[in-house]
Amino acid sequence: MKGLALAIALIAVTASCGNTKNANITCGTGTMGTLSMAAPVAVTASSGDDLVGAQIAADAHTTIPSADLTIACSPDIAPDGYVALGPAVAFGAEGTWSDRAFLLTLPYKAARLPDGADRRHVRIVAQHPNGQPYFPPVSNRLIDDDDTYASRVTFDSGELTTYQVVAAMDAGAPRTETFAFNAIMGVSMGGNASMAIALRHPDKFDAFADMGGEPGPSMTYTLNMVYNYVYGGFCDAASDKLGQLCPNTAQWPEQYETAEDFEHLLYQAGSGVGLTLDRTFYMQGTRDIARAFGNPALYNSESAYAPPGVGSDYLAEPAATRCGSGGEVALDNFYDARFNPTGSASVITFCDGGDSAALGLGVFDPSLPQTDPAEITLAVDLNGNGKRDPGEPLVTQASEPYSDVGSDGLADVDEPGYDPVTNPDPDGDDYHYLRNPNGTEGNGTWDPGEPYSDYGLDGIQNTCQATSGSGCYDYGEGNGKWDLSPSIAAWYANDFVAEVGALTDAQRTHMGMWFDAGIRDFLNNSVSTNQAIGQALAKYQLPFMVYDNFGGLQTGANEATYDFTQVPWAEMPKNGYLRYGNPDASADEIADGDGRHVGTANEIIYRIESAFAYLNQYLPDGDLSDTLDGGQALMGQTFMSPSTGRTVSFAMFLPPGYSTSTGTYPVVYVLHGYGQKPDDLVSVASIVANYMISTEPLATRMQKFIMVFPDGECEPGSPGVPVTGGGDGCEQGTFFLDSPDGQAKGETEILELMDYIGSNYRTKQPATAMVTD
Repeated sequence: MKGLALAIALIAVTASCGNTKNANITCGTGTMGTLSMAAPVAVTASSGDDLVGAQIAADAHTTIPSADLTIACSPDIAPDGYVALGPAVAFGAEGTWSDRAFLLTLPYKAARLPDGADRRHVRIVAQHPNGQPYFPPVSNRLIDDDDTYASRVTFDSGELTTYQVVAAMDAGAPRTETFAFNAIMGVSMGGNASMAIALRHPDKFDAFADMGGEPGPSMTYTLNMVYNYVYGGFCDAASDKLGQLCPNTAQWPEQYETAEDFEHLLYQAGSGVGLTLDRTFYMQGTRDIARAFGNPALYNSESAYAPPGVGSDYLAEPAATRCGSGGEVALDNFYDARFNPTGSASVITFCDGGDSAALGLGVFDPSLPQTDPAEITLAVDLNGNGKRDPGEPLVTQASEPYSDVGSDGLADVDEPGYDPVTNPDPDGDDYHYLRNPNGTEGNGTWDPGEPYSDYGLDGIQNTCQATSGSGCYDYGEGNGKWDLSPSIAAWYANDFVAEVGALTDAQRTHMGMWFDAGIRDFLNNSVSTNQAIGQALAKYQLPFMVYDNFGGLQTGANEATYDFTQVPWAEMPKNGYLRYGNPDASADEIADGDGRHVGTANEIIYRIESAFAYLNQYLPDGDLSDTLDGGQALMGQTFMSPSTGRTVSFAMFLPPGYSTSTGTYPVVYVLHGYGQKPDDLVSVASIVANYMISTEPLATRMQKFIMVFPDGECEPGSPGVPVTGGGDGCEQGTFFLDSPDGQAKGETEILELMDYIGSNYRTKQPATAMVTD
């Protein structure tokens, strides 16, 4: 019977494969086998026609199922507007998952590509049973098309389901586009800004490179990380452990997510972080990021920064006063469904004590003097002693309460047919960035159809709706809709998927996008980027490829051998995401910085080289002329901001040949990290300038760029000092944004700096160019 069932399951799919446009795709019988490292499950020449070459392989880290695996043809899943290049291949058992990827091979015929199309147009589409086709963020695509009638594409994916090789029907068709010849890139604090500014101004920028941008590109993920990790870890009233710690566990361990809690903030000993992760840094950083984006924890209609009930007079007082005995602000009748459901405890401003040698960096030490004002959140004073003690929770009210069960309104256990082993997700709506990026159950935000309580942000019914005044701190109760805190609107204005969605089709097609993120970034940047890329691929079918470490870009390379000039950039899909860091790094390699926020010495150089190489490939008609001079760095430059009247700092690099020619050049704006200044990044130019001169072979030479390094420092002045008085109101960085309170004007000043550079230097002017991708 088993043999008969297998024969039925693997029966040939012939001729049309479900779509008449692909009538030339024929499939014979599939195969079944036991997977091991030494023995892939593969369809051989004797088993089928166009299915020949389909394969499931494993490496030393793949979770190998105990049951046999199958490969069979499936009806065509090419979405509208795409042509199938090979058969749809069902890898099974459907839904089998390995945290460390399977190596899957799909057969196709490169000869079926539309006229003018080539390797960069080869895409992989997936479909689950009863679902819709979507483009998954699979990684490390490797193409073998030496035989255009027996081509293969191999890639890494954690899930066995149905995949197919496709290409857009218009792939390779030449078209004319207008280029501004400006790009923007940034590291850390400057990374998110580069992405957001480019997407908000698609008329001014052709491409961006977001290198480890903080906060990460998925604001849904990043904000939930703030609530659950950075400000989290407290037991709630429903647990009967209020006042104690309930340690967090990582939600996405297979993505190398790191959990933490407010009393045990993550510290990484060793190199490659770029910052000292002590409590002072976290407190300062959260204050500055709230100044730049708005308060992520609590809503106050009178301030984008301060919590409700906390006035500007309190913030203007010196820390010694605010942190002294009786210096706190105490709010009564402040309800919170999780930590103060009866409103009986006072909710207070509080100060933090920094780190101690006894407990370690990042760990809350109540024995120290508490002298660092938290400012943007409040603590529940459970014991009524006027200060925050261990276990007393922080209040975060991001939205009205809701159940993240998906648009069907049913949790998995309530969906018909549920079985925890054989059918854990009957409706197929569980969210995962790779497996189901369109899923709505567990995606971290409210979706239409999900139950919610219209009780206001505090989550308690029949409390005051006002947001200021004595005893009234709630917002949104009883208005007939689900409410998100208005104070985090600016966060979502910098969300990748939201900003991509705001573009026109033509703007999305034109914009070049490059991301990188370390798998051990202390703020889980790679996890945030995974979510953003997965959702953007599924929603907008963007041509993206994910590269796991530098070997994903240059096949076979490692940290000692990677050479960006050997990467076939012209064969890559238009947009890219480099996920750097070796999952199997040794303790010594991790201490040296592997996969961290900055990375090892090699990783940071490779990241910079790869980002510039991407921009070099993307911007057309570059100057590759012979020259031997090394260019010129100009430090300590300034210009006058027309809108603020301030003298604004910047640095720049004029490329090789600038001083001896009359040529014009594209401009790359390079945004620095938190706590840095423009001059700190000018050394970036030296990393790539040597590839612009005539000693570099023409085939690997990089075009000549002007590089401009804008200022994201906090200009002189204390927090609370208006821009006209010289101050940005922050401590270590503006995040290059126009702050909600109007003090910092980082984005405005970058746009004004662009006008200044265009008027005073030989920049390449907007022009049309013929493109084929």
